[in-house]
Amino acid sequence: MPSRKQLRELNQGSSVQNKRHWGTRLLGICAVIVLLFCSFAQTTVLSERFMVKELTNSGLVREVRNDVNASLAGYGIQGDIITTSQTNQLLKQAIRQIYQDKPLQLDTSDVANAVQNSAGNTLAKYGVSSSLINNVPTSAINNQVSTIINNRLNASDVKKLENGIHVARIGSIIGLVVSIIVLLLIVIRDVFTKAIIADFRWITLLSGILSAFGLSLIKPERYASDYASFSEVINEIGHAILKVGWQMIMVDLGLAIFLFIIAFVFHRRKA
Repeated sequence: MPSRKQLRELNQGSSVQNKRHWGTRLLGICAVIVLLFCSFAQTTVLSERFMVKELTNSGLVREVRNDVNASLAGYGIQGDIITTSQTNQLLKQAIRQIYQDKPLQLDTSDVANAVQNSAGNTLAKYGVSSSLINNVPTSAINNQVSTIINNRLNASDVKKLENGIHVARIGSIIGLVVSIIVLLLIVIRDVFTKAIIADFRWITLLSGILSAFGLSLIKPERYASDYASFSEVINEIGHAILKVGWQMIMVDLGLAIFLFIIAFVFHRRKA
């Protein structure tokens, strides 16, 4: 029968071991939270493909198209000169150039051709020969189209977005690398100590709960005020971005539940 001293030493050893486990778990929780939010950023606001899809389906398309068509009406050119498809193409160009850290150089040749054709049709209605189309101030009209699009897209807000995207990409990559390394080290340690399920069930559960709390604090309207030119768009696509984040958290919590079930089954078998 063990003596009191032996029991005390056994309890102290168990207490130290539990503290080490919770130290590992806290480190793992922090790593998973960083991993979740960096992955969330990389697949949404820092993803060129995601933003092209969301912005070309947003109200920004309508705003640009209406601005251009309203301005061209001042030249006596009526109707929808720039179409939704052409506006989408211009936005795709702008988004790609922003995410590739290039100055905005929009190709408005399709719009220019549409303006020229419309001007020719307008002249033809009045019996004016189409050979006089060169006398129509199409260059001024084309400059007007470029100015409208650039005013909408090439504002100071775009520069702020470019700088923010550049910094965020570097930060998120560093966060991903560090968090993955930390988690791999925890996995290796837990494999040798046979505590991988015991640790990661708590790591995934608590990181999922804390991440859910953090995500619930993100309100698109708060960021819309920082980018006045894009306030409506930010509010519009904000829900789509947050939806991706909630899906990631659900996967994390689902893994936690799965690990708790496995731990429960193993415990029942040992009993």
